[in-house]
Amino acid sequence: MQLKSLLHVLLFLFISSLTYSQQSAGSITGSVRMESPKAEERPIVITLIEASEHLPVQSVALNVDGTFVFQNVAFATYDLKVQNSRELFVTKRVVVNSVVPIHVVIDSLRQLQTVSMLVSGSSSFDQSTAASHTVMTAKAIESLPVISSVKKIESVILNTPGAVPDEDGRMHMRGEDAQLQYVIDGIPITGNMTRVYSSLLNANIIKSVDIQTGNFSAEYGIANAAILSVTSKSGFDKPLIARASSSFGTFNAKEGDVELGGMLSQNAALYGAAAFSSSDRYLDPIASSQPYHSFGKNSSFFGKGDFNLSSSVELHLLGGFNNTDFEIPNFKTGSMQDQKQNMNDYTAGVNIRYHSSDQSVWSALAYRRYAKTRFTSNGLTQLTTTADYAQAVANNEKMFIGAERINENNGAQLDYTSSRNWFSIPQVFKAGISGELFPIKEFFTFAVTNPEVSDTAKNGDPRYKPYDITQAGRPFLVNQSKRGNRIGAFVQDQFQFNEHWTFSAGLRFDRYSLLNNETGFSPRLAASYRVNESLILRASYNLLFMQVPVENVLVSSSDEAKQLTGQGNETPNVVKSERSHVVEIGAAYHLNNNVDFELVGYTKFISNFIVKVELGNSGIIFPANIKNGLVAGGEFRVRLHEWNNLSGSLSVSTCASLGLKPDDGSSPFGAGLVLGEEGYFYSHPFAGESSFNTEHNQLITAVLNLAYNHPDGYFGTLSGRFDSGLPFDLLNKAGVGPDETESRQILKDRGYSDEVINLLSLSSDKPGSPDKALAPRVVFDLGIGYDFNYVTSLPLRISANVLNVFDTAFLYKFESSFGGTHFGYPRMVAVKAILAMDN
Repeated sequence: MQLKSLLHVLLFLFISSLTYSQQSAGSITGSVRMESPKAEERPIVITLIEASEHLPVQSVALNVDGTFVFQNVAFATYDLKVQNSRELFVTKRVVVNSVVPIHVVIDSLRQLQTVSMLVSGSSSFDQSTAASHTVMTAKAIESLPVISSVKKIESVILNTPGAVPDEDGRMHMRGEDAQLQYVIDGIPITGNMTRVYSSLLNANIIKSVDIQTGNFSAEYGIANAAILSVTSKSGFDKPLIARASSSFGTFNAKEGDVELGGMLSQNAALYGAAAFSSSDRYLDPIASSQPYHSFGKNSSFFGKGDFNLSSSVELHLLGGFNNTDFEIPNFKTGSMQDQKQNMNDYTAGVNIRYHSSDQSVWSALAYRRYAKTRFTSNGLTQLTTTADYAQAVANNEKMFIGAERINENNGAQLDYTSSRNWFSIPQVFKAGISGELFPIKEFFTFAVTNPEVSDTAKNGDPRYKPYDITQAGRPFLVNQSKRGNRIGAFVQDQFQFNEHWTFSAGLRFDRYSLLNNETGFSPRLAASYRVNESLILRASYNLLFMQVPVENVLVSSSDEAKQLTGQGNETPNVVKSERSHVVEIGAAYHLNNNVDFELVGYTKFISNFIVKVELGNSGIIFPANIKNGLVAGGEFRVRLHEWNNLSGSLSVSTCASLGLKPDDGSSPFGAGLVLGEEGYFYSHPFAGESSFNTEHNQLITAVLNLAYNHPDGYFGTLSGRFDSGLPFDLLNKAGVGPDETESRQILKDRGYSDEVINLLSLSSDKPGSPDKALAPRVVFDLGIGYDFNYVTSLPLRISANVLNVFDTAFLYKFESSFGGTHFGYPRMVAVKAILAMDN
């Protein structure tokens, strides 16, 4: 090791205190040894093909001096193809897994023309990673059947093995609440970017996204259910980017978006995007598949500038603003209830990279994110006067709700990456420092406006009675603000022995401070073994320390919430961070150039298991803890590549997500605001079992995505999904789980129609168990279209998408007491036109 590099590392480790340093894009530089500048009459083009999808990501023309550069390249495995309009000269396998530039040298094209093709590595698998992940490029994302582009990011996630949908775009990943951490061009978005929490990410800006669900390297902390590492489009991708689209669909769905960018010079590029959308079905209906009072609209703006200040210094700037307004669905048609939510957020970041050598890169990043949410009921956020009380009772179906939440994130980070052959062993070493301040302000109030909500004879919850303003109660009210901070450190190394073994080892330290101080060390170990060119085996162990979600955590951890839930002094009220031991094993098999397989199994042993509970049908969701949990599952996926113009994937996942009853006989509930029957069964599980289902438990999930692209411009995508159904619990008046016949009668007595009851599976595996579930369902989506640019010079693409082709009725969630029932989407149709003048 050179002395200069050793000093870099030692200095860096000395000042380390934290990182969320999650760089996700590098660069490729190369040269072709040509006999002369005029050796080829036809222009030579270098194309980057993402290996797992076999889809093009970026193309550049070979310079006169035989050099080429790819910038803003997402971490992934690629095939680099050198060709002209007549023939393919060479295909070379390239793995980009760090910010250190990859240097590629290609021999004389004249010599290579005597060989049909040269392929460096035939498998589409990257031996250098043992992670469970799914890579999707912009081309693959564009082919997904969707009605609204603003919800396209949800479709991206749901095409990932182990992802299970819940109400209003909320999801579960591998048996846990989807604490999804977005990393956009290295900037960590630590807030929850789910439809009911935040404006959704505009998927049109994505160049490539890597969705990681298992074996996280030590650089990833905070939220570890899944990592969405997004590399956004850049002006360096093409000399000119000019795209515009518009679509119209059922439920009055309308949207439009524009993208503009390109290279100002060889060292400067700009990119910008804006999107607008609206729909009469933004959130899920709660009474039937037809929505009542569920209009929503969204606007999004994103800008990015990339500058090469010198041969060794890069500057990257980005910023974005989002606004979302949506209505909370009503239960009754013609209801006077008018509950709405408004959300605004902006993000700004600057990243400077310094290439201290050909093998080493320093990166410094600073960012700020501000998000504000406001919830009103008929224009009010708080009840203060007698007139307010009268208005709340007259207008609201079950309860008045008012809220305002402000979340800020101000952070900076520094990391160092080096790719060298230290001690004659190829290694990628990485370490980083950073810190973040996150002030939080939460105001929340509710008041019961219908006495049936607290009437046990009407299946109500008596804990609501003190807040029933029709019975001399007073509104529940929490108004708090706290300033949190995060500090920590990580170091990791990846090294390869011979052609078979690859190891990675890392250690991170985190310290979270908000309502209390929590610290944790997280070792990450992984190994992969290449049996041959077609088969790779892998295994990993992660100790994960995941911070509790910041949304509504102050309310859920408050003394007022503890009084409301009635847990008593023996139960802590502060929701804690989750800790889990995760073991994973897997295998990947490359059958041929068209088909490959993946198989993985995992187990998680969890303490302070994070769960979430919705207050009624409000879309306001509170975090809570179960003391201990166990998650076990597996995934199988087969992928098809470029066979007779077809490509796609089929995945089958199984997962059991269980809360564990303490050996001392105490309540499994740990902390937080938990109400309704879901909360009751977390606190009082069935006595005949040692474990109980959590809200994340779904035993079988299957996802199909099959795309067809004809050379003449015709294309189509068929997507299918099977969900065995999320759980719920049901007891009769004797406190015993009823059989199927009695269950149906109980639900009829509670006012549920056959339309709803037929969407439930009311049998139980064990007599007396309250365990029930939603009925299994299969839903198909279809997209078809034509790209005029394939056969004409017209840069126009027309598509039509149909969701839920067979109009299958289903539920995302059902709770048989107050709140929580959400219907799935009915058949929906949209037509979209895209005008793209990229070159």
